Amino acid sequence: MGFIGVQPTSAPLTASDITDGIVSNTKLGADSVNATKIADDSISEEHIDNTAITGFGALTSLADTDKFLVSDASDSGNLKYVEKQYLPSGGLTLVSSGTGSSVTQVNFDSVFTNAYKAYKFVGGFRPVTNNEDLLFVLRSGGSNAGGTEYRYVVQSAIVESGSNSDARQGDWGGTYWKVSTNGQSNNSKFMQYVDMTFWNPMASSTTFGGDNAHISGTSLVYSGSSQVVVSQFGVNYQTAGNYDGLHMTFSNGNINAYNYQVYGYNPS
Repeated sequence: MGFIGVQPTSAPLTASDITDGIVSNTKLGADSVNATKIADDSISEEHIDNTAITGFGALTSLADTDKFLVSDASDSGNLKYVEKQYLPSGGLTLVSSGTGSSVTQVNFDSVFTNAYKAYKFVGGFRPVTNNEDLLFVLRSGGSNAGGTEYRYVVQSAIVESGSNSDARQGDWGGTYWKVSTNGQSNNSKFMQYVDMTFWNPMASSTTFGGDNAHISGTSLVYSGSSQVVVSQFGVNYQTAGNYDGLHMTFSNGNINAYNYQVYGYNPS
């Protein structure tokens, strides 16, 4: 008489029963690792490859409804999105810049358009010869806006060894405007720094109203007489028109070196 064998009951497998590396990708079914298998907050930034973003196509322009991913500081850093139309607008946009040396003059053409309400110009300039005045003229369509139409005033505070003083200059019907009462040194350690705001340069088309271009600004210069000179100035050009550029030169000599940036400004 034979005996009937009884098969032992197999115990459930545990993690220690599975050899490291034995489960290959091919043994994992499609979608076997899904949202139910991944705990919230279990994937940190070091496990996200850069190509998760850089692998996608790049935008060259933005629509109002385009979305940006943000961490909401007011909600414990939770991730949310914001649309481009709700981002702050306005501010300064670089529209032109340049550097150069050993030239007689600099023309900044086609930098003012109807795209902006006003413009900010910043730059540094140094003459070849000593004690030169920095002069500016508006341009239109590649030509200087000449005539005796510039009305300007410049007020300077001057400090030198052992004394302080003030100076004022201006013209009612000049052919240019100055940005300092004192000429610039050609010392290689110094530049004449200028910060100007152009109000309504395209006056015949748009912007702040009125049909004249206006300029206001400040300058800082180390003069040819070894003085530090800080100036404020204002300009009114009396002929209505659209002025899209700027001409710059020194009064009697060439330009040793210059750099500049022009920014368009929209308040909103």
